Amino acid sequence: MKEVVLSVRENTWGARKDNFIEAEKRLNEELKADKVQVRIDWWPGIGDDELILQAQANKKADIFINSSVDIGWQLNAGLIRDVDWVGNSDVFNNMPASYENIMKYQDHYYGVIQDMDASPVFVSRKALEGLGWTTTQIDELKTRVDDGSFTFNELVDLADTAVKQKLVKSGFGVEDTRFEGWNYTFGNFNYNAEQNKMVLSPNTQKVYEFWYDAMQRGVVTEGIAEIDTEKAAAMFIKGDLFAEFARTEFYQLMRTQLGMDEDLAGYEKWFNENAIWIPIPSVEQGGKPVSYSNPAMIFVGSGVDDEKMPYVQRLIEHMLDPDLQINHTLKSGKLPVTAAAQEDSRFQEMNFYKDHAYLIEFTKTRPAQMDYAVYMKSFTLGIDAILTKGKTSAEAYELFKKDVQQNVPADSLIVE
Repeated sequence: MKEVVLSVRENTWGARKDNFIEAEKRLNEELKADKVQVRIDWWPGIGDDELILQAQANKKADIFINSSVDIGWQLNAGLIRDVDWVGNSDVFNNMPASYENIMKYQDHYYGVIQDMDASPVFVSRKALEGLGWTTTQIDELKTRVDDGSFTFNELVDLADTAVKQKLVKSGFGVEDTRFEGWNYTFGNFNYNAEQNKMVLSPNTQKVYEFWYDAMQRGVVTEGIAEIDTEKAAAMFIKGDLFAEFARTEFYQLMRTQLGMDEDLAGYEKWFNENAIWIPIPSVEQGGKPVSYSNPAMIFVGSGVDDEKMPYVQRLIEHMLDPDLQINHTLKSGKLPVTAAAQEDSRFQEMNFYKDHAYLIEFTKTRPAQMDYAVYMKSFTLGIDAILTKGKTSAEAYELFKKDVQQNVPADSLIVE
């Protein structure tokens, strides 16, 4: 019996480790006839800095999980290799174009999406009712966002009115001030994939104008950056928040805080009575909504040779068996990544997940460009100036522009 040892960095979030263990069993069942056995050698999970240090010592795991945004620096550090078999894998047959954009970097596949999310906006139904909206108006809002007849600015106005009428304590919450969904809706796409460069665009000032206006009107507050999704979930449950801009797992986060992890029917009843979700509306009448994601990726270490790769591929493909994807959805609150998994009866029972899965088709993710983190540090410097230093949108933009040109290498930046 031939033994193939695959080193896998441990990641216990959701059902990730459980799914690798089950994938190992399923693969070995298939390999019996070939008299081959795959054995996972579990390595401890570590942070990015330690990943680099261990890579320098030539200690690279065969398989590990990280964010899609990490492709660029991991490739530059010699941590990962291509996984171009993804393009021909039955697992990703008929995958949406958004997946290809997420998994590809510089014309090669460098990661395999392990789970997926989108960025629905969670809006208080009670607040809308307090504003005089009828049940029909509320239930039709998502369709209006989809067809572009309800805009982002109208949502800002609703939040403003709800705060002024004391229906809620806060207008908007957001998972992170770097939230790309707000950039996308203002046409601020800060990355050019063809040239693999960050983009310094005047559209950034439009985003700052939104932040400044929302701050002046009280739709966002100075302390918005301190309200993480855990705190936002508690606020939303209490009825203190008009709208939360987060991602798919915010739904599960509220369910957990309500103590309803084992009561799907009870939670769906609460959700339908207290909340609705919509895509992020366009700022333009007739425009298309946007969605943002930060998916986890399975990466293959650069030490994996072509002889070992088929076993790595088959292990990863089993890790993405439809039933295992749903096991992870149930534990993590993330979306499954394939259409086959969405057909699972357990997924079909969960209306929120089933109904908003279409957002995946136009969901974008943060670019994997190596200087993205530096660029976004400059971007959030401008937001912080508006929130805490009383700066105007124009002043914030000038601060951002100066900082990004000082800190992002010129050969990694397009200035429009």
